[in-house]
Amino acid sequence: MLGGPEIITFLLLALGGALAVGNIAALINPEGPRKRQSAIPPPPGAPDEPAAPKVGRSVVMIVVGLVIVVWAIASLIGG
Repeated sequence: MLGGPEIITFLLLALGGALAVGNIAALINPEGPRKRQSAIPPPPGAPDEPAAPKVGRSVVMIVVGLVIVVWAIASLIGG
């Protein structure tokens, strides 16, 4: 049952999955939706190019997300 005592486990599963998948997507497609396609000029002082994702930090976040996912799945299976 979704609203029962395992709701925290499901939330951790979703959080870990989002953390891993989001960082994998950032590494695969670093430009992403940040491409400037509008005619509105950037504000003064804004960088010309968007910052690339930091690979080391992204890898750490992917590992943390996967650990959370595996732990949550093990908790759901183990009861």
